[in-house]
Amino acid sequence: MRPFDTLIRLSEQALDEKRKALSELEAGLERARAGRSALEEELEREKTAAAASVEGGRTYGAYAQQMIVRRRQADWLITQTEAAVEAAREEVRTAFAELKRYQITHDARLAKLAAEQARKDQAVMDETAQNLDRRKGERL
Repeated sequence: MRPFDTLIRLSEQALDEKRKALSELEAGLERARAGRSALEEELEREKTAAAASVEGGRTYGAYAQQMIVRRRQADWLITQTEAAVEAAREEVRTAFAELKRYQITHDARLAKLAAEQARKDQAVMDETAQNLDRRKGERL
């Protein structure tokens, strides 16, 4: 059963690597979302500052244009990262299903071997019992 043990171990390692990659992507997605939220907070602070002074009001237009570009970039990053996370989740699901197939097949083979060994053991015990019974009959 060594080949299956090795195959299962390799599949577990591959699954662990895929889970780690997924975790890193999810962390990147959270950072991207936090960055987008930070942009919104910055925009609110700038609106308040622009409303408070005439000089700030004059420069707010240029800032707002830059903020639109930054928000689009942040939204694009979030969208791309979400797609990568979903792809990684699918890879994890596939790797997990593959591992389970190997484990189920391995367990079935072990059960088959155990049943075969039990059948052989029973045959030996039956033969021993028949021999003992035959010998008892010969003595009488």
